[in-house]
Amino acid sequence: MALDPIAETTGDQHSYGFRKYRSCQDAIAACHNVLSKEIAPEWVLEGDIKGCFDHISHEWLLGNIPMDKEMLRKWLKSGYVFNGELFPTDEGTPQGGIISPTLANMTLDGLQSLVKKAVKGYWKPDPNGRKWIKPKINLVRYADDFIITAKDKETIEKIILPLVRQFMEKRGLMLSEEKTKITHISDGFDFLGFNVRKYSNGKLLTKPSKDAMKSFCEKIRTKIKGNKSAKASSMVRMLNYMIPGWGNYYRYGASSKAFSRVDFEIYKTLWQWAKRRHPKKGKKWIKEKYFKQLHGRDWTFAATIMSNKTKKETNLSLKKLANIAIQKYVRVRTNTNPYDPTDAAYYMRRKLKNTEQELREIDNLLAMIWIHQKMRCPICGEIIDNNRRWTTITEDINGKPFKTLIHSSCKQKKFKPNKISRK
Repeated sequence: MALDPIAETTGDQHSYGFRKYRSCQDAIAACHNVLSKEIAPEWVLEGDIKGCFDHISHEWLLGNIPMDKEMLRKWLKSGYVFNGELFPTDEGTPQGGIISPTLANMTLDGLQSLVKKAVKGYWKPDPNGRKWIKPKINLVRYADDFIITAKDKETIEKIILPLVRQFMEKRGLMLSEEKTKITHISDGFDFLGFNVRKYSNGKLLTKPSKDAMKSFCEKIRTKIKGNKSAKASSMVRMLNYMIPGWGNYYRYGASSKAFSRVDFEIYKTLWQWAKRRHPKKGKKWIKEKYFKQLHGRDWTFAATIMSNKTKKETNLSLKKLANIAIQKYVRVRTNTNPYDPTDAAYYMRRKLKNTEQELREIDNLLAMIWIHQKMRCPICGEIIDNNRRWTTITEDINGKPFKTLIHSSCKQKKFKPNKISRK
């Protein structure tokens, strides 16, 4: 808690991992901003540090981290116990320690300014006079994964790569030779589960990577094949927990085709699951039982259940990735600090905007109620946002039902049953 504000103040501007109000989406948006322009750099160094958390030099940490040295030394040298055996820690940061991400970030901070200062621009002869050539050096880092851009391959090979290796060596680290590559932007590269590539028409697209799609489809297949005898309603509920999370991560990109492809792979696996359950039934019968026409769309996997409220049969349908709207992500400002009181209003606006967006995705009426309540809980008076769980209550006002958004904890206090005193 004491070290994090210092790390935020001294950290690299384009470092996005393990920092407040920064995420993978911010890192991808930064890549898009750097590489999407017409005069953008064309060569990318994909960097990956081999066992970053396991090999950071204790001597470097003790000499450079601004905190009580004795406390830090004890923290680093404490070791860990597994199956009754003590394993000493002579290098690296504590596994699972809450301070480890901050220490790793502070270890790697300074790389951005180092590579920017290493390559200077130069004057090039031009028919209309001399022209200033910029080196186009940019760094985007998320934890121990990073990319560095440059105008040509030679700059990366001869200047940037040796400099990065020297920077890492001082800290007891080294680059992974298997995962560290130099790539042209027309070939594309994978970063944080996205594939970033500039096509022949000059347009840069960020899509879900093939490995990410393959991994998610494999998880879905494993879940379906591992529940061969489950009810259709149980299968829908299990998959509906998995599908939106993956889709919401990739909705800030050119993901429409990828979503359709994954939806098709899920359908194929469910079709095999349904045929296995009823080997003696025809395809038409299986289709009518499991794949219904709902909301104008045929072949929707659904189960018929009894509603607890209306006591009538209703359809519980499988969520589709294709129904997730593709959105544009607004990157966090790099020159702001969450611990600076002057930036508090910016972070509050950003947080409330995200809350409103989530409410509109659930129900547009909820967002309108939230705005009408001035974004506050009527019981405690505090802001309703993503930090605390919230719920709705329905109250009769002049004989008409009205919905109200409140914090879940406030609902428990308001409707807590009175204790009956016994003599």
